[in-house]
Amino acid sequence: MDFTNLIETVITSLTSVIVALIAAGYFQKYRKQQTDKQSKTKLVEQIQKDELIHFSLREIRRKYKTDRVYVIQYHNGGQFYTDSSMQRASITYERCSDGLERLTEKYQNILVSNFAWYNSKLLKNETYYFDVDKEVEDITMKSLFRSFGTSSHCGIPIYDRDKHLIATLCFDWVFSDVDSSLILDGKFTNESIESMSQDANSIKSYLI
Repeated sequence: MDFTNLIETVITSLTSVIVALIAAGYFQKYRKQQTDKQSKTKLVEQIQKDELIHFSLREIRRKYKTDRVYVIQYHNGGQFYTDSSMQRASITYERCSDGLERLTEKYQNILVSNFAWYNSKLLKNETYYFDVDKEVEDITMKSLFRSFGTSSHCGIPIYDRDKHLIATLCFDWVFSDVDSSLILDGKFTNESIESMSQDANSIKSYLI
């Protein structure tokens, strides 16, 4: 057998093997295995991120002696991080005092337009209310805070590197009084707001 015939035989044999593998669904099974492996890897990574965020929120709640701390993320029907304008908001992470109703299950896919007053204040960095009843002017937001049982509230905007608003870290005091070290003359101090902002930024990398 000359070299040319040998090459043709090898090619023919390889072709037959490939055809047989395709017929047996080998490549389809291989792709499915790779897809499953990637899905499991992403799932593990997400679980690890979730654990880190929950741990961070637990420590933040203890630090400020607040009854509820939670993250609101902005999205478009499930897509949490896109370049397009965000139309909806969902509470995605939450830590709260024993006996306090969790908000996560109740507030999902809420239209951002429903809370235009709060969002406009948020973008101006003005969502710090020591006395919700006296300081919150918008009737809808005041009613919402009352339904939460919230007497004092802080909302810290979280931006990405391009200055897109992607989330809000919220603090609610319900059963507890605000720690005296955080306030002065009935207002949250600039130092306490700066401290909360730093803590908000500490979890930003896990949300992007």
